[in-house]
This record gives sequence, structure tokens and C-alpha cells, in this order.
Amino acid sequence: MKTATTILCMALPLLASAEMCNVFNNDGPVHCRSSPKFSAKSVTTIGDGDGWDFSCYKSGDCYEGVCSWDYNWELKCYINGYYTSDQCNSSNVTSSLTISGSETDKL
Repeated sequence: MKTATTILCMALPLLASAEMCNVFNNDGPVHCRSSPKFSAKSVTTIGDGDGWDFSCYKSGDCYEGVCSWDYNWELKCYINGYYTSDQCNSSNVTSSLTISGSETDKL
């Protein structure tokens, strides 16, 4: 199911619109990681104040009480929601899908 969830998250930009969000709350670049964990490999860094499209999120490691990680399909990586602007919230980005009658964990 994890693979299907990852594939769906990456395909979501084709199904739903992405939300432009700014990266902030940091003194420098923020790591965009391969999975929603602080121990995951850093795919790239995004500069403080830079805007990127995020189309879905997945629950993961928490920071300052924020456990959602916003996914950028172009970079194929996650940033903890603490570091993204308010446009990236559960009302604007996809959080879960139903697959074969069962709900996946948050994308």
C-alpha cells in the first residue's frame, strides 16, 4: 500500500491543482526530503522565502507540533508543514484518498 500511496501522491498534480506555498520559518534553506522523516535523505534544499507548488501531504515526524509534510511533485520530496506558508493547509491540499474501498494514510 505504501508504494500505491506514493504513486498516487506523485500523480495527484494530474488530478488536482497544486497550491503555491512559500517556504519560511527558517534562517536559511530548508531540506526537502525523500520521505516525511527528518532522518530521510535530503533530495535538495529550498531557500527561505521561495515559492513552490505542493499538491498533497502525508503525516510524518513532528516539529513544533506540526506533523504534516507537504509534497512537491516536481522535486519529488517533502517539507515539514512548519516550514510552509498557510496556503499549504488541509483545506487546500489533498490529504487522503480511498483505494479499493480502504482509506490510505495521509498522502
